[in-house]
Amino acid sequence: MRERPVRERIWYMLVCVEVIEMLIAKYGNGSIEQVEEFEKKYGINLDDCYRKFLIDYNGGETPNTILKKGKVSETVRYLYGLNVEQSIEKNMIYFDWKKNNSIPIGVDNFGNYYSIGISENNNGIVYFCDHERGFENIKISDTFQGFVEAAHSEMISDLAKSTVEEREARLIANGKEHNITDGLRNLWRREYEKYKDIFQEEVMK
Repeated sequence: MRERPVRERIWYMLVCVEVIEMLIAKYGNGSIEQVEEFEKKYGINLDDCYRKFLIDYNGGETPNTILKKGKVSETVRYLYGLNVEQSIEKNMIYFDWKKNNSIPIGVDNFGNYYSIGISENNNGIVYFCDHERGFENIKISDTFQGFVEAAHSEMISDLAKSTVEEREARLIANGKEHNITDGLRNLWRREYEKYKDIFQEEVMK
């Protein structure tokens, strides 16, 4: 069996093999007051299931998450929250939410939005919005719960949270010191800074 290239092997270090339910590194608990303030500001009523998600998680990072609907698979990189860096409001600036009757609730790895319906006719429906098609609403689930159930994540492994020194020592112990380069050290450093404090939990249905 051929040995995987170094970069490919490093990517495999980021995840474990087991595929589980949708995981999120949440931004923190929201509040009913915060959600109601947002609804009042924009004159909208959010679906009850999505409101509960904002109260319990207030969005978060969703690395290594795949959404599968039939034969189609999409990534889910972030789910937006309120009054956080990756926020719904910031992304409403780039998304014609009034025209679409939906607000952006997340994004994939390529800048395509996920949105949720806010009108009487589409309240709670979740859409995929391809930026190459003008963020047109493409329905992927009748409910936010269905959206969560269609997504599955891979846990960030402990190896991805290892320091540069720990990774170097591991390769040297395995006789692979010739693979260590400054570029690889920089990659490890970025991964460590990104994942060292991450805590993933299941999005409860």
